[in-house]
Amino acid sequence: MKYKELQKETTNRKRRGHSRYFIYFILMLIGLAAFVYGAYYLFSTVSWFNIEQIQISGNSTVSDSLLIQATQSFKEKNLFSISKDEVISKVKKFSRIKDVKVQRRLFHTLNIIVTERKSCLYVKTLEGDLFPIDDEGVVLEKFGSVYNENLPIVNLLINNAEIHPGKPIKNASLAKILEVHHQIKTESPEFLSNISEYYTINNTVYIIDARNGLRLIPSTKNLARQLSRYEFVKDNGNVSNNAILDLRFDNQVVVKSGN
Repeated sequence: MKYKELQKETTNRKRRGHSRYFIYFILMLIGLAAFVYGAYYLFSTVSWFNIEQIQISGNSTVSDSLLIQATQSFKEKNLFSISKDEVISKVKKFSRIKDVKVQRRLFHTLNIIVTERKSCLYVKTLEGDLFPIDDEGVVLEKFGSVYNENLPIVNLLINNAEIHPGKPIKNASLAKILEVHHQIKTESPEFLSNISEYYTINNTVYIIDARNGLRLIPSTKNLARQLSRYEFVKDNGNVSNNAILDLRFDNQVVVKSGN
C-alpha cells in the first residue's frame, strides 16, 4: 500500500516538473519574440540606417537616371522600414523591366538589381509607327524618337490605339511569327541578322532577306539545314529577286515565281 502511494506521489512530481519546464519554454519564446521585435523596431526607426544612396545594376535600355527618379521617394527613409514590394512595384512601372531584386546594404545603401525584357521585333502599325516587343509579345517603351535597335519588322493591321506598353499584343499572326522567330533563334541564331521583315499570308509565315529582298517560307523541321540549303541556292542558283523560296520540303528548296 505504501509502495503504491509512493509511486503515485513520484508520478505527480514528474508531472509538476514537466509543467514547470513547459512554462519556462513559453516564457523564453515570449522573451525572444519581444527581443526580436524590439531590435527590429530600433533598427527601423533610428537614423543610422537612413538611405543615402540608391544603386542600380542590370539595366541597359532603361537609364539609371529614370530608375533613380522612380525610386527617389525612398531616399532618407530607414532601410528596414521600407517595403521591398513597394520598391519593386515602382521599378516595374517600366514595361522594359521584367524582374527586380532589392537588397539592403548597411548602412545607407539600397541596391536594386533589374532584369530587362529584350526586344526581338518591331511591330509596325497602320499609322507607320514602330513599337518594340519582346519574345512574349509584350510591348516595350520607346525612349526617344530614334530607333536604335536593329530588329526585324512585323506588319500588323492594327492601330496605334491598340498598342499599350507593358501589355502583350493578342494577334494570331504575331503568335505564329514569334514562334518561327524563336525557332530560328534557337536552331540557327546566326541567320537572325539577315531577317528584314516577317509577314503572313493565309497563316503561312514569310521572311524577307535583308541582303537581297528574297522571300522565303521557313521550315518547321530541320530548320538549320534548310536555311543552309537556302544559302547555297541563293548563291548558286541564279534566283530571280521576285522568287519565293519554300523550305518546307524535305532535303530541297523549292523556288516559286512571285508577284
